[in-house]
Amino acid sequence: MKRFCYLLVIGWLWLPLMGHAATIPAAQLSPEQQQWLAQHKALRVGLVLQAPYATFDQRLQQLSGANVELMKWLAQSLDIDLTWRTYPDLEQLEKAAREGQIDIAPGLKQTPAGLRVWIFSDPYMRVPQLLVGERNGSGSVDLDRIDSKTRVAVRMPGATADFLRSSYPGLNLQGVPLERQALQLLLSQQATYAVIDEAQLARLSAEPEFTALAVVGDIGLPQLLRVGTRRDLPELAGIVERGLHAIPARDMEQLHTRWLQPKFARSTHS
Repeated sequence: MKRFCYLLVIGWLWLPLMGHAATIPAAQLSPEQQQWLAQHKALRVGLVLQAPYATFDQRLQQLSGANVELMKWLAQSLDIDLTWRTYPDLEQLEKAAREGQIDIAPGLKQTPAGLRVWIFSDPYMRVPQLLVGERNGSGSVDLDRIDSKTRVAVRMPGATADFLRSSYPGLNLQGVPLERQALQLLLSQQATYAVIDEAQLARLSAEPEFTALAVVGDIGLPQLLRVGTRRDLPELAGIVERGLHAIPARDMEQLHTRWLQPKFARSTHS
């Protein structure tokens, strides 16, 4: 029986996980990996709280989300126990890793700065950056064909806005601080399109306010999510990779659909 706990402001609590049951095959480990894991049967997992990847329900005292469910499966494949700590942002998470307070963290994007803190796994999930517009049945939209008079809302600053500036210099970009405001600009007709990553769109698309919108394209800049392990634990990196490979592809696809699929119409496929 796996044990899970969460570090809250008040300390440690032992609590159940929310999630869909799945039977994950055991990871195929080498004798050396089995020996190392036998001496490290409990791993400390760091989570950045951000929907739909990880959220904490105060009423139920439970964690849920795509990354929570993934780590539950990983624990099953490796036959280990998990201890959870939650953080408000990536900066605090990496600080905890440098101080040796956590061993592993899901949902990371590989960056030059991150490589000084983590050993990254292969990507386990692709999160596209989607183009959203009004639901008018016009089909998919090509960014190359959007003229300079058509306003495109996008969160700024950020890598997505930088990509759009360099790849499509003719676009008329409207910067906003939050994804919600980008969609609201569409509803008020202050912008024609908005660029939002699929995970945040899945969260916002469930709200009645945005039911008149639809996905009309993919800008071609996916985020590749990985599991990071501390650089001073190289043995763990190989073990985690084996554990991730043990998770069936169909379960990973269902995980993506369950947590990241936008709830409103889609005029094109990624």
